[in-house]
Amino acid sequence: MKARHLHIARWTVATLAIVWAVSLLAIFMLRIGYALELEWMEGGVLHQAMRFREGEGVYPPAGPEFVPFLYTPLYPMVLGALGTVFPLGFTLARTVSILSTIAAAAALGYAVRREGKPLTHAIIGVGLFASGWVFSFRWLDLARPDALYLALTAWGLVLLRFSRGSHRRAIAAGVLIALAFWTKQTASSFVIASGAGALLVAPRQLPTYAATIALIDGGGVLIGNAMTDGWLWTYIYELHQSHAFNRERFTTKTWGMFLHAAPVLVLLTLGLLVRLGIRIRKRTLDLKPTIRGLSYWAVIAIAALLVSALGYSTQWAEPNAFIPGVFFGALLLAVALPEGGWPEVVALVAIASQLVFSYLVEPMYQPIQKRGLAGLSRSYVWHDPWASIPSAQQHVRAAEVRAGLQHADGEVLALNRPWWSVIAGGSGHVGSMGLNDVPKDTRAAIQEALRKRVRERAYAEVWLEGEPPAWLIRDLQQYYRVEQRLQGDERVRPMSGWMSKAGTIGPYRRDQLQLVPKGERPQPAGTHVVADFEDGRLDGFSITGRAFGRRPVRGKSGKLPLAGPYGGDSLLSSAGHRGRELDTGEAVSPTIELPQSGALEMLLGSTGRRRGLSAEIVAADGDERVTLKIPRGRHRLGTVRWRITPEWAGREVVLRLEDRSPEAALYFDDLWIVPGD
Repeated sequence: MKARHLHIARWTVATLAIVWAVSLLAIFMLRIGYALELEWMEGGVLHQAMRFREGEGVYPPAGPEFVPFLYTPLYPMVLGALGTVFPLGFTLARTVSILSTIAAAAALGYAVRREGKPLTHAIIGVGLFASGWVFSFRWLDLARPDALYLALTAWGLVLLRFSRGSHRRAIAAGVLIALAFWTKQTASSFVIASGAGALLVAPRQLPTYAATIALIDGGGVLIGNAMTDGWLWTYIYELHQSHAFNRERFTTKTWGMFLHAAPVLVLLTLGLLVRLGIRIRKRTLDLKPTIRGLSYWAVIAIAALLVSALGYSTQWAEPNAFIPGVFFGALLLAVALPEGGWPEVVALVAIASQLVFSYLVEPMYQPIQKRGLAGLSRSYVWHDPWASIPSAQQHVRAAEVRAGLQHADGEVLALNRPWWSVIAGGSGHVGSMGLNDVPKDTRAAIQEALRKRVRERAYAEVWLEGEPPAWLIRDLQQYYRVEQRLQGDERVRPMSGWMSKAGTIGPYRRDQLQLVPKGERPQPAGTHVVADFEDGRLDGFSITGRAFGRRPVRGKSGKLPLAGPYGGDSLLSSAGHRGRELDTGEAVSPTIELPQSGALEMLLGSTGRRRGLSAEIVAADGDERVTLKIPRGRHRLGTVRWRITPEWAGREVVLRLEDRSPEAALYFDDLWIVPGD
């Protein structure tokens, strides 16, 4: 092949790589300013950073105020230090992660160029790394330690690769790898692998490199453990080891997911290995200038794949564990790419196919896992970049929720979002992950402390993702009521990882709840209350059939979810105290004498379906009636307002609630006559 044609082919593929890299940076910029969590654990990291900034313990005894994530502390310490100069929040933390991602990409490109490869090969390597964004769960720009850990590891290994004859460079490499460990413990696997790699590329510098790591990491653990009364080791090792190990993920699923996401690259890698073996056997390859670097990066790439598999096999792990495998796999391929002739052309075509494939298609491994090859046809979906980017509506909704938190009348409890407590002016609290991480006796003590705070109505707001946990439901039901039950696009959900729409698993679909201490709802001046059920009785409503029971319920019918919003302590439910949607019947109000003007106002809702449910205003002196529209939504009540027109002024009416459905139930509360024109 002519040199000119090969040059065009290289830059064509490099252009595809540049498109990926630029697209990723654009996505980062569109996500960086999102007002709330892009991934549900971001706030917990910020909480730890705030404690460092304020001089509080980063690894204290576990309590209701704080339980750290089971990571080493460098990333939140960096954020805490920067937080003394810049506002500590999501934007600052994401900026650190984005800059770290750029630094890692620069290390990749630098390594490829130092191995004597052309610029286009370096660009292609960066593009392959960027194209793994979707596969690794859209993670690199988050307020999480992964990107900083990757940048430190990448530059440490690059410096080690080229440290032959330079103890100064070996020390610098050791410092960076040691700091990578202090960012995320999985760097320890790279410490071992890099020792083997150093024997290939810089054996005389290996003792210097190893001593540097031992001093910083070993000495640091000893000092840190002494400073925290042993809690450092408890959190970063002992509790971490208590997480279950998923053998299937390690032996099968991780490798299947890599093959599923990058089939062309897997085939290309096998082809390059076969070609390398043939050339070595035929002695057509000059090994001296190439084998050292290629062998080093092969050792590192294999280690990275093992790190990914081990990380993904840990309990509660997510596919962000694949980031090291994606990064160092891309680096190895860029270094191993042939130069010249048809072998390079074939490799470039394969890489171009993978780059386009990654841009257009998103791998969904679950159908294959559940159904084997029968699920293959459903195992890919079209890639939607906008699934990763908050829309204008989502930005507005997140800003509204944040503004509401900033104006909360007291402390906020949000177990899945501990930073919301800080946004509301508080000092933060334990998160749900922290509760999962600690031993059972400690967990029980923390839960009891939180329940006590709930019984004291110490929280102005309680925010939940889904229904309340079993250990908290009874106290919440007694002392709090649902103020908002958000569904569909009303919810403020993350854009990456668990709960998000984007990812290799289905989105989290349960409601988002805001609860407030029980109390009467504000009433317009001049309101006449017909019924509110606050005395625990039916306020003159007559009941027929088995539905509605014989008394109101306190926010929850049997095992049905908490209903709301409603006023005070109680509301009427046709599911009754047992939560039986199967029961049918009707409830009729006492006679209401309508004023000359104004409106009848009430809260009305259903368990979901509305067919067979009805609410009517019926004239007491005839058959005239008005059917009221039951608001949409599951287990939530909406305000229904019926204006009193001249033909109804001064007449007597009743409100009839009827449940004829064996599959649904009505909710009702606060029947008022409100003034108006």
